[in-house]
Amino acid sequence: MKTIIELSNNEAKEFFLKEESYFSVELPEYFTFQYLLENLDKELLNKDLKKDLGTAIKVRDLDDVNYKILNNKDGKLSWRPFQLIHPAIYVNLVHKITEENNWQTIVNRFKLFSKNTNIECHSLSVTENTDKTIKENQIYEWWQNVEQRSILMALEYNHVLHLDITDCYGALYTHSIVWALHEKEEAKKPENRNRKEFIGNVIDWGIQDMSNGQTNGIPQGSVLMDFIAEIVLGYGDLLLTERLNEKGITDYKIIRYRDDYRIFTKSEQTSSVIAKELSEVLSSLNFKVNNGKTVSNNDLVLGAIKPDKIHWIYNKRKTENIQKWLLQIYILGEKFPNSGTLYKEVKLFLDWLKKREDSVIENDSEEKKVIYHSDVLISILINLAYNNPRLYPLVTGSISYLITKIMDIEYQKDIIYKIHNKFKQLPNTNYLDVWLQRLTLKIDVDIIYTGKLCEKVIDNSASLWNSDWLNPQIKKLIENAPIIDSGKINDLQISFSKAEINQLGEYDKLFS
Repeated sequence: MKTIIELSNNEAKEFFLKEESYFSVELPEYFTFQYLLENLDKELLNKDLKKDLGTAIKVRDLDDVNYKILNNKDGKLSWRPFQLIHPAIYVNLVHKITEENNWQTIVNRFKLFSKNTNIECHSLSVTENTDKTIKENQIYEWWQNVEQRSILMALEYNHVLHLDITDCYGALYTHSIVWALHEKEEAKKPENRNRKEFIGNVIDWGIQDMSNGQTNGIPQGSVLMDFIAEIVLGYGDLLLTERLNEKGITDYKIIRYRDDYRIFTKSEQTSSVIAKELSEVLSSLNFKVNNGKTVSNNDLVLGAIKPDKIHWIYNKRKTENIQKWLLQIYILGEKFPNSGTLYKEVKLFLDWLKKREDSVIENDSEEKKVIYHSDVLISILINLAYNNPRLYPLVTGSISYLITKIMDIEYQKDIIYKIHNKFKQLPNTNYLDVWLQRLTLKIDVDIIYTGKLCEKVIDNSASLWNSDWLNPQIKKLIENAPIIDSGKINDLQISFSKAEINQLGEYDKLFS
């Protein structure tokens, strides 16, 4: 597969301006940002965003430039903010980054970051496989080059140490982007701090513009920000290489996927030395190692596979009973909340429901249409999602099939109201509301959901971003852009379509 740094500057620009790159978090299919991105691409080309298109209002004085979607993280009091970056700032950043000279500077730095073959990074976006989505490509990249390659390391090494960074995106220091692209000493020189020719400065300023002037943290939720994080993490790989070379440590392998590190050595002592050096490098970049997730293992085969997957291999039991199947998944969720294996298994359950529905239609058998105790299955799924927010889209899709098996329309609505009221007990459920709204649009359109994305579905005049700092023409273009496809809403059925399910990831295709 091609990674993004193997693309030309124009190909990279096209890649970043795809709507699935702009916002990589799953949303119902009637949300579309492509029209807005394409129109801004034309309007902002060769223009200075603030000088040519701005007003007297300074963008950094506004704290609601981006639209933040607060998502409950663990079914308790933790939460994670996803951000829809202000589209004008996003497109402007893409333009600047993919200018030919700037793009070449970035590509050259990545070549330097990856010069040490003992440190492998496998989290750069992959782009070549056109029959798969960006997300599907990335999942395959992890499976092939992280999990499978880690097992292969057992032929050569005897010890593996897993560690990762605490709140990587939230902790990223924006000035470190400049250090990574232009060297820290050069970046800190007074004459270079405001130098527009440094693409690192331009990226730093752009992130501060969308973040009320803050220099700590970058938004989560876009492939562009994933790429910017990789710039800093790649620089960390370079700094670590220099420190290990100074100590004469050469017999090791590190496989990194974003902020997750797997350190392979022939002794636990060497792993500890490398971990110490890595911790100091990360500290110099304002990162901290998550001690709670640091795991040492002398069994490289089992150590290469995540604990949730091992648990499922050991404990999965084949059953023809739907309720028992769901209870197995529920127990997995209790033991390994929000895990990759849990997501995969709930996706497979949703795929099964869809295949069953298609089979029923083809055979036209009344007996096959029955799913007994579908209300009980819905209850299990809702409680699974309550404690595992990562599952919101998949659980909503599954319920969309089960609720149609309830013939009493009033009982359908009663279940929907109970679901709605149950999740009101949780804080920060804006993201869940987006998916519950998708479920209920064809059952009861009068149910009110909070959050601007939900408002936008009902009323296109609802504004997501603060554009007061832009001139009236660009502001109008952004506010009037149809980011809701009304045609798709009109065509919706209660049950998710095949296209909607495929949008959530095709695990069967990836790992068959």
